[in-house]
Amino acid sequence: MNFQLPVARYRFRLRAETLIHFPAYAGSTWRGAFGHALRRTVCITREPECGQCLLWRSCVYSQIFETPAGKGPLLEKVNAAPHPYILHPLATSGRQYARGEDFSLYLTLMGKAVEHLPYLIHALQQVGERGVGKQDGRFALQAVEQETAPGSGEWRTIHQPGGSLQALPGCVPDIPPLPEQVRLQFHTPYRALHEGKLVHAGRFDFQPFMMGVIRRISLLHVHHAGVELDADFKALSDAAEQLAVLDKALRWYEWSRYSSRQHTKVQMGGLLGSFRLPVEALEAYWPWLWLGQWVHVGKGAVMGMGEYSLDVL
Repeated sequence: MNFQLPVARYRFRLRAETLIHFPAYAGSTWRGAFGHALRRTVCITREPECGQCLLWRSCVYSQIFETPAGKGPLLEKVNAAPHPYILHPLATSGRQYARGEDFSLYLTLMGKAVEHLPYLIHALQQVGERGVGKQDGRFALQAVEQETAPGSGEWRTIHQPGGSLQALPGCVPDIPPLPEQVRLQFHTPYRALHEGKLVHAGRFDFQPFMMGVIRRISLLHVHHAGVELDADFKALSDAAEQLAVLDKALRWYEWSRYSSRQHTKVQMGGLLGSFRLPVEALEAYWPWLWLGQWVHVGKGAVMGMGEYSLDVL
């Protein structure tokens, strides 16, 4: 499969200026703070709703945080386009930082959104000045680092306050050969619906999970790389029904977030744990699964949910 979706991963080095306290799962907290700050930064019309704005399809905020749906493939089963960013909250979830303590926030950008990094750096600085978490704890940006290639583990400083930005281009992760044995491990909750019902451990099957990965990658290509992938989605779906995961060890993790739009708490629980993949029938799905490690899968992906890794056994 010829993937053409550039991926770039960033690490923001931050220092607390007042006491900061994050909830047990900080994804929603970071997303809300980031979104409000970016909208204040780039919105020039001050329309109350983005859909009513003349600049909706060209504005940096709407392209990243409220991506217009358009007419891409597979959209008959979704009502919105996927957003081209992922905030990774695990490093800060449930943590408390005293004044002077250092901490990090990780961010992934995909496709054309990589070009908008300067806006997001500025927005994060605005978040630090206004405050985040309980009691609006404030922080200052110390440095921005970028992974030289997705999964390399090598990080390079590309910006420090007062200096220029030397960002690296995003790149498509290299797909390694299919190993002899592989286990999939969820690091953040995987939340999905199948036939209108939440997927719990007893209802987890390979086909709905795999098609969720394929659908998300396809839509990200259409909306954020301008590419329609040439794949037989029906054949992939039909063949996936014949595959069963092995050594399934999944459990439910419950958490909730407050929705400012709905003015109520929203349950966001999902599955954690692992399972082994049937390698003898996995060749057609292996490239999709590998790329899925960087784009996540399921609901709440922008808040870091649905993150998984593939571990060679």
